Parts: sequence; structure tokens; C-alpha cells
Amino acid sequence: MDKFEKLALEAIEEGKKISYTPQDPFVSFGFSANPFLDTNLEELQKEEFIEPRFKAVVRYFTSVYKSFTDNHNKKKDKEDSFILDGVMFGINQSGVSTLIKLSHQYLVKIYKELSDCILADAMDLVEFNNNQYHIAQTIQNFRAFLGNQSSKTDTIPLIVIDHADFLIEFFEDFRYALDRDFQNVPIVFIFSHAGWVRLKNQLAFTDYDLINHMVPSQQISPLNEEEIYEILSLKLSKNNQIQNPFSEDILKSIAKNSSGSLLNAIKICSRLCEECFYNGLDLGSIARVNDITSSLSIDVNKEFFDLVTLNDNTQTFVLALIAMKSTAYDLGITYDDIVNNLGIQKTSASHHLKQLQDRRYISKRTVNRKAFYRLRPELKTLADTYLMRSFEQKETHVRLESISDLF
Repeated sequence: MDKFEKLALEAIEEGKKISYTPQDPFVSFGFSANPFLDTNLEELQKEEFIEPRFKAVVRYFTSVYKSFTDNHNKKKDKEDSFILDGVMFGINQSGVSTLIKLSHQYLVKIYKELSDCILADAMDLVEFNNNQYHIAQTIQNFRAFLGNQSSKTDTIPLIVIDHADFLIEFFEDFRYALDRDFQNVPIVFIFSHAGWVRLKNQLAFTDYDLINHMVPSQQISPLNEEEIYEILSLKLSKNNQIQNPFSEDILKSIAKNSSGSLLNAIKICSRLCEECFYNGLDLGSIARVNDITSSLSIDVNKEFFDLVTLNDNTQTFVLALIAMKSTAYDLGITYDDIVNNLGIQKTSASHHLKQLQDRRYISKRTVNRKAFYRLRPELKTLADTYLMRSFEQKETHVRLESISDLF
């Protein structure tokens, strides 16, 4: 081995010891870190329009606890199992989870009787593999999580479960299982609007007494365009000045293009910051924001999201999937792109798809004109091309080959 080969090998070995971490584009524009990674109570106080939502969530949590306590105290035998829960629901990706997390932090600090309230996230605890829920393992995960949390205190006054849509398919079994281990503890479930509608439709065909087991539900108001702009401007400002590569017009354009979703707005901001950083640009532009919006297929995804999650109506779901498949193909995006970009709970969508694939055929009664008329005009045309035409020709069943291709 000559001298140069030896030096080269030494350089290679030395290089292996050096770790390279790409610089965060936000840091290069003067931010201390990505401003969207964390939110605290102090920042929340600056967002004046959030305050009514924040107070409403805290008030609802305390009202559920009070209603449960009052009703439980009226019972003659207080050792008997008693279920009285609460439900809050809101539009997906409109900052609901952050709002719930911050409200929980506030609750345990301010209210002495609820200082041991526990917040659990169903997204982390539900087991879903091979297109099916593992109910026993999910319940075991919740037991272990709540057990570990409750070991720090004598009693649990209240449990809050975020992303409760993941529990819909086995809600009744889940609730009774928790009641056996954590008896007489009220739970507040946080659903999406579509999830809450689906749960009510599903429990209508069971023995679960939803009316007597729940206090009246409460909706968390969605964010509008102006409010999304205010959040972005607060997050992306320093000394009350919006930082490069953003500007007031750019943030207003992002808020407008976000389709009412805070998550979409954050994605556009992050992508714009990256593109400006890697292309050496000091300031973004509205044209670039529009290009990024198109590349993320936000408008298309929003239409699909409204269709797929609007309700638990199988016929609408079937038509939406057929329209989705054709439109997505034309646009060059996949089913996974739609699910991941929009945050659609793939567990629920996959569950429906699995049921449909198992049947392979669907009857005329399942897909009717009422569902057809709910679709947007351009999707009606697609659905009519793929499915409704067969029904008009008096066929009793239609094979679901196009839907099974989505897997």
C-alpha cells in the first residue's frame, strides 16, 4: 500500500466519525428553531381568537366532571358501575389536538380536583395491523398506560382521549372494558365531526345507551382563513415583524390556499421555507405558494376528505372511492398520497375497504340515488361512468374490481 492509499483510507475512517446534520431551513432565516414544532401556554395567550375555544374546552371538561360527580352522588349504591362521559368534536387538522393538549395542561395546574386528570392519545395506543383492529391488545395498551399514570395518584378524576375516531369500530367493547378496570371514572372523547356522526350511526344498532351514558356533546369551532393567517403571522414573526422568506401577502395567500386546515398551512410554510433556502431566495412569492399548493394536491385532497369522512354512509363512501380512484389516476397521485397528505385516518378507510373487498359484490340497495346526489358534479360524472350506469341497466350487483385495486 503506497502513501496516498494509506492517507485516503485514513481520511475515509476519519470521515465515518463525523456526523452531518442538515441545517434546518427555518434556522437559516433567523429562527431559533422550526416555530411549528411546539406551542406553549404563553404563546396561546397572544392568539386572542383562540381564547374562547380554550375556555370552552376547559369549561366542558369541568362540566363533565361535575355532572358525573353530581349524578353519582345521587345513586344509592355508589359501588355500582356508573358511566357518564362527554364528547367534543371538531374539524380535522384545525389545531384541535394542540388545543386539547394545552387545555389539559391548564386544567391540571389550575383545578385542584382535576389535577390528576389524564390525557391519552388513541392514535398511539390503538393496534391496527393487516387491515384489522387488534381489540384485546388495544385495551391492554390503554390499561397499561392508564395504570402507569394512575400509580402516581390515588384516584383518576377524569380521562381525556384524543383521536377517539380510532375507537369507533369497537367503541362499546372498549368502553365497558375500561369501566371494569377504572370504574366510575368519566371520560371525555375527542372526535372529528365525521367520527362523531359515524359513532352515533353505529351505536344506533347496538344496545349501548349513548343518550344516558353521555352529557350533551360540544363542537369545537373550526378555524377560518383570517384566524389561520393570525396563527402563521404570530409563529413566523420576530419583534412583531414577519421574517423572511415570508411576508404579509404570502401568509394571507397560504391561509387562503390551506382549505381551512392549519396542517395544510404549516406544510405550505415549511415547503416554501425549504425551497427558498435551497434555491438561495431571500423572499418567497405568491406564485411559488400556488405551485407548492398544487404539488401537495391540497384542493383535490380536501374534496376527497369531505367525501370520505362526511358520514358513515356506505353508499356515499363507495361512490367517493370510485371517483377518487379515477381522479387520482388522472392527477398522478396515489391513494396513500391522499390519505397521508390529508391526515385521513387510514385505519377507518382501510376497514371499510376490507369489508367491501370481502364482499366483492355490492347490491343495488347499498348504492342509491340519494347518495349519488350528494357528490360534487364532476364526481357524479365519474361515479355515473363506473357504477350508476350498471344499475340503470337493471343489474342487481356490481363487481368491485376498481375498489379492490386501491389496496
